[in-house]
Amino acid sequence: MKNILILLLILATSLFAKVEWSDMFDAYDDAATQNKIVMVMLSREGCPGCEYMKTVVFEDATVSKLLKKNFISVELDVSTDFVPQNLEYFATPTFYFLDAHEKILKRVNGGEKAKDFLKTLKALKK
Repeated sequence: MKNILILLLILATSLFAKVEWSDMFDAYDDAATQNKIVMVMLSREGCPGCEYMKTVVFEDATVSKLLKKNFISVELDVSTDFVPQNLEYFATPTFYFLDAHEKILKRVNGGEKAKDFLKTLKALKK
C-alpha cells in the first residue's frame, strides 16, 4: 500500500510540473503581464541534445517547476518555424532568455545537465 501511495505521489507531481510551451507571438505579452522571462529553445527534429533537454532536463521536477513559475517557454524548430533574425544559432539546441521587450538577457549554446541548467535559470530569476 505504501508503494502505491508513493507511486501516485510521483505521478501527480510529474503531471503538474510539466513545461508549458507557449506561442512565440504571445510570449512577450504574457511575459510583460506575468512579470516573467521568455525562454526560447531553438531546436530541430532528430537533434540528440534537444531530445535530452526535453526528456531528461525538462522532466526534472525542480527545473520544470522553476520554468513554469518564472519563465514563458517557447520552442522553435529551426527547420520549420520562423526564427527572428536576432536569435542566431550555430547548432541546436540554443537557448535565448529575453525580457518582455525582446532584449536578450542570456544565450546558452547546447544542452546542459539539469543541475547546470538550474543554475542558469536561478541566476536569471534574480
